[in-house]
Amino acid sequence: MVRRVGIAQAIVNEPSVLLLDEPTAGLDPEQRVEFRELLRELGASAAVVVSTHLVEDVAAACTEVTLLEAGRIAYRGTPHSLTLMGEASDGPGDHPIERGYTAALRAHRGGAGTRESVR
Repeated sequence: MVRRVGIAQAIVNEPSVLLLDEPTAGLDPEQRVEFRELLRELGASAAVVVSTHLVEDVAAACTEVTLLEAGRIAYRGTPHSLTLMGEASDGPGDHPIERGYTAALRAHRGGAGTRESVR
């Protein structure tokens, strides 16, 4: 309930930029689905920056992904391109976007640098 009130306070004045840190933590699956829909709606009129460890939220609600590791960009692209990386990867994860996350970080650590997707 406290999280809901905080989110309501953040969006009541229709900000042009909204920063959210782990916004779906502690929500049940139904609430997470509803919140991701809200993020998509907010993203139509504002820049919404979400920091999260839940990659399925990223896949469902975001149009662009930037992975940071040790303060450096490890990957920048779309959730779709990250998912495609995962489909081509045999790394860990139950979903292709999870495998893409791992593949992008491994590529970054291996010296491949930032990967830009075609938009």
